[in-house]
Amino acid sequence: MRLPSIRSTPSTVAAVGGILYAIGVLSWLFANGVHFSSHDTATLAFGASYAAVGMFLTGAVPLYLCSRLSLVTPVLVTFWLLGNTVVEWLYGTHLHPLSSYLTVWPLLLGVAVGAGVAEALLRVTLDRGFDRFGLRPLV
Repeated sequence: MRLPSIRSTPSTVAAVGGILYAIGVLSWLFANGVHFSSHDTATLAFGASYAAVGMFLTGAVPLYLCSRLSLVTPVLVTFWLLGNTVVEWLYGTHLHPLSSYLTVWPLLLGVAVGAGVAEALLRVTLDRGFDRFGLRPLV
């Protein structure tokens, strides 16, 4: 029995992708004026942790679903939501798109996972009916 390489597991792909996504998004947000401020250290630590964990999960969960179950919809929805935030920031169609992205990440992640659930249901149905398009690991 061959043990899987640690570099090629869905968890590793998700963790690396989540870290890179969090670093990229947080760097972009902080470079454009988003910051944390509070006189209470605990509140400041909670806010920063909430944002960092949220950005990590927003990047990691869709990648895990893609590498473990070959679901592409969560990744596409995540990039669409980020792209929508970039457009709102560029054109000023939302008062605070960058800080909103940090605070409503559970909702955004839920939308991406919900799209993945819909894709999974469709693909399982197609797999049972036509023996095609089943869920399978990519890594």
